[in-house]
Amino acid sequence: MLFKSIRSDILRKQENYVLINRFYNRYIKVVLQHGTLAVIFYRFGNMAYKKVWPLRFILVPVFWLLNPFFVWFSGISINPRQNIGNGFVIHNFSTITVDAESIGENLTINQDVYIGESWERNGKPVLGKNVFMGCGSKILGPVTIGDNVVIAANAVVLKDVPSSCMAASVPALVVAKQIDDDYVKSVPAHSA
Repeated sequence: MLFKSIRSDILRKQENYVLINRFYNRYIKVVLQHGTLAVIFYRFGNMAYKKVWPLRFILVPVFWLLNPFFVWFSGISINPRQNIGNGFVIHNFSTITVDAESIGENLTINQDVYIGESWERNGKPVLGKNVFMGCGSKILGPVTIGDNVVIAANAVVLKDVPSSCMAASVPALVVAKQIDDDYVKSVPAHSA
């Protein structure tokens, strides 16, 4: 299961986020990017929490010993206790925090994104499938994001966003409807 998820994450990044289709860019650069390494490290931590006690007793402390290094190295902090579906892509790295109740398949994140609790409301967000988060976007508190949603750059989501929509502004408002999964799964990171 661990390797299947990692393979899915890397394949999605190779298919949709490689601008120059050369061997080095597709097979080496993609795997060694900070975002990809952070996703692989998250998958390891998530697997460690799902194991039974004898193995969990060893793997969880290893994760927490290495976690400060990965956060320092990449600027990305992902809670290993949450479940994130396959096809998870962190396109750019730096100042990213992901701490949601649950996240569906095909989540794309850019730099300076925050998904988590709000200081004024307890609870964590729930994200559906095929969610794209632009640079600097935030999802705060117990909100639900539907399937096939684009959160525009620098948007701050404080309320639920229905499926097949684009949300923008501070606080975020729905600015477009009829977004389909093909668009969200393959939207280039520089266009939102």
